[in-house]
Amino acid sequence: MIKEDIEFLEDWVVQIKTLTKELNRIAQKKDLTTYFSISNTTSSSKDIQKPYVTPIRLLEGGIIFGVVVFSQSQAVIAVKFVQDLVDKILVDSEKKIGIQIGIDQNLLTHFKIIDSAINSKSNSSIEFGNISAAVRMLIPEEKFIEYKANDITVEAIWTFLSIRLTKLSGKKIAILGCGNIGFKLALKFVESGIDVVLVRRDSYKGVLMANSINMVKPETTLASATYCASPLQASSYCDVLIGTANSGVSLISWDMIQSMSPEGLVIDVGKGNIEDYAIKKAIEENIEIIRGDVGASLYGFISHRQQMQDIIKNKIGRDEIKSGVSVVSGGLFGRNGEIVVDNYSSPNIIYGVADGCGQMKTTLNEVDRKNISLVKKHLSIY
Repeated sequence: MIKEDIEFLEDWVVQIKTLTKELNRIAQKKDLTTYFSISNTTSSSKDIQKPYVTPIRLLEGGIIFGVVVFSQSQAVIAVKFVQDLVDKILVDSEKKIGIQIGIDQNLLTHFKIIDSAINSKSNSSIEFGNISAAVRMLIPEEKFIEYKANDITVEAIWTFLSIRLTKLSGKKIAILGCGNIGFKLALKFVESGIDVVLVRRDSYKGVLMANSINMVKPETTLASATYCASPLQASSYCDVLIGTANSGVSLISWDMIQSMSPEGLVIDVGKGNIEDYAIKKAIEENIEIIRGDVGASLYGFISHRQQMQDIIKNKIGRDEIKSGVSVVSGGLFGRNGEIVVDNYSSPNIIYGVADGCGQMKTTLNEVDRKNISLVKKHLSIY
């Protein structure tokens, strides 16, 4: 377990309290749902790993800010200071081996955090590398939301480039420091018709990643992934350079930026993946460097989850209209002859008649047509 920087964490807690107060001020003024996110990351640095806060972002109908942590203890501290002050708490469910495990009781005592759920847990009972496992028992069930922060980042970057480049097919992208996020991005890009060059220090894994992408991509996809040991060579004539290494690892140099296509852009996903001199020169030369904004993808995730909750709670099921005539909805496989509708409890649309094998009947018999008429008449569907 790392030795935490107590003085730094005290300032970090002050930031959390300040932003939580501002979050609620804006939320009350605009009648918004408040969200707090806890994501986790790893760092190649052997120094004390310091958590940080993410900015307040407005969502459609909501507002969110959060923290990025490097240890389970840091996650517990964050939860205890916000759990009573926000509506929902998003917790990164991804397991990262580099996450510092175990709950430091001395640290929690320092911050006056006393909780039976924490004290009853031995360090061995907390799942290795999992932030969610460390805080799950501390958050009320109605507030707790698990999410995959890396996948939201991937979706945000892909969507941004699909809009910015107007056409993805035929482009070339170099991904530097290719790990979990980089690999997922690379597969998504290749499937979109982009040739991707992967760069990472471990050449064996780099080649394996490229080969894996080429193996699982659709057979008709012409774009491919390749591994390149030389970052400068990989950057040559690229439309986009993307840094996806751990936070603070500088990979992208000015020489690499200069070797891009004239209209190329640089995206810093890993935060700190671009050399300071390269940033300075790029700004001087009006070359865009972008840190992908995940706000839209976060809203998309929250909206998707809310709709899925509604489907699970209200739309998956069946109801008998009268003896021998029933409706089914929400993706539940219907029995032979059941009428498939949009919502079994209050249907408005009839989709068809189930064949009992997971499909709709293509030819209706007299009983099927009669049952459809009964459902329409009974529920006033026109």
